[in-house]
Amino acid sequence: MTTMQVDLVSSEEQIFSGEAEFLIAPGSEGEIGIYPRHIPLISKLSPGVIRVKLPQKEMHLVYVISGGYMEIQGNKVTVLADVVERTDDLDEAKLLEEKRIAEERLKRSDVSMDVDDVKAYAALELIIAQLKAVDYLNKQSRRN
Repeated sequence: MTTMQVDLVSSEEQIFSGEAEFLIAPGSEGEIGIYPRHIPLISKLSPGVIRVKLPQKEMHLVYVISGGYMEIQGNKVTVLADVVERTDDLDEAKLLEEKRIAEERLKRSDVSMDVDDVKAYAALELIIAQLKAVDYLNKQSRRN
């Protein structure tokens, strides 16, 4: 079995470093699947879910990112994102409430967006990515 080195880094710390069979990331044009010996690539990433398949394991490691960039050189994948969250402690009910609040905030804003509106929009994108992670994890647990 062939593997590749994966490094997942937030603006504050390295979140994951290790070997993987493949990685699925939220590219700006849709999901991107990366396998060992992928061609060199630099890609912008959208807010969403990153799944890392570890060698000899059934489940994937699942992370939520705020967006960022991915670089593939040789047999190494590096993901750089401002925010990278582990999915262990995501609370679906709390996330749905935060989503509702963010959507209300954006509905009340006028045509010209101010800094608070931009922050609310970025928070909403991250909440939606977290909800996608919760949905993915729920589907995985039902399969097992």
